[in-house]
Amino acid sequence: MRRGWWVGLAIGTLFAALASLFLQRPHARDLPPAPSHYLDDQAGLLSPAFAAAKDQYIQHLSRTMRIAQINVVILPTVPDGDVEGFTIRAASAWKVGTGGVDNGLVLFIFRDARMLRLEVGYGLESIITDATASGLLSQHIVPAFARGQYEVGVENFLDALDKTLEASEAADHRASPMAAMLPFVINVLRNAPRIALQGWRMFVAADTQERMVMSLFALVLLAALVRALVGVLQGIPALLMLPVRLYSSPLWREMGTASVRAQFSPKTFFTRQPPFLLRVFEELQLGEIITTVYFLVGIVGGIAFLFVGSSVLIGGLGHYGGAGATVQWPALSTCTDLALC
Repeated sequence: MRRGWWVGLAIGTLFAALASLFLQRPHARDLPPAPSHYLDDQAGLLSPAFAAAKDQYIQHLSRTMRIAQINVVILPTVPDGDVEGFTIRAASAWKVGTGGVDNGLVLFIFRDARMLRLEVGYGLESIITDATASGLLSQHIVPAFARGQYEVGVENFLDALDKTLEASEAADHRASPMAAMLPFVINVLRNAPRIALQGWRMFVAADTQERMVMSLFALVLLAALVRALVGVLQGIPALLMLPVRLYSSPLWREMGTASVRAQFSPKTFFTRQPPFLLRVFEELQLGEIITTVYFLVGIVGGIAFLFVGSSVLIGGLGHYGGAGATVQWPALSTCTDLALC
């Protein structure tokens, strides 16, 4: 069985090596330079006085609250036509965020396409979920932008974002670490497909050496995960039947006998394994249960290490996986919704 694992891993490594050699790497696309201000209006959508005032406000918000590093970038057009692809690459390349926590938050406004994109860094995905990001855009920016009131829309967005971040900070102080674990696990499971797609994009964009390292890491991780899942599945029947075995086991009647007490005396306990203890492990299948718990702890710890600790190991700065929301506001000439116009 163990030999089969190594054979499978070797075959997988061979296929990964072939994919690394023959898969073509896409040409890198040029990106605009990193924004020089917290609010960088390159499309002339806002008045200079308003942009300067809000730039100072965002700077104060980012440095004082220290929950998020916020940037607002206004561009005339989408450089390559792919809104989300561009915003992920741009926010990642610009390294928006604070080292070690990956708390970047970038609002992109594309004037000509009338598109809004809120890009959320890995460290803020539990606070600014996709639904929250969509609400910040559609409820606070779109109604004003649909009326041509661009400064009002930006003002409303920043006010709503400030309240959202403050509420999350207060909730974090009230919540216990265990209470925060469930939202974290749910967030990981919800974002698993998107994270896998982002990993594939990183693999395609990498050179041959980087692909080899990523492939080997992925294969070892996959092998460990499969082994852990198999161990958990093998131990579930023993765990489910434990109450029945505890109820029907004759071991309880033997616990108080003189022969059992003698097995646990200091004189014999450290020189010989008590036969009674071995019977308990065998009849209750405690070995399988302990192995199951061990693998479960390993899986949870591995997930926490990859999705939380990795931000510290790799710098935690400017990593975006596509979390956020994309919304388009209606043109003034076509706006028919009185709630928006």
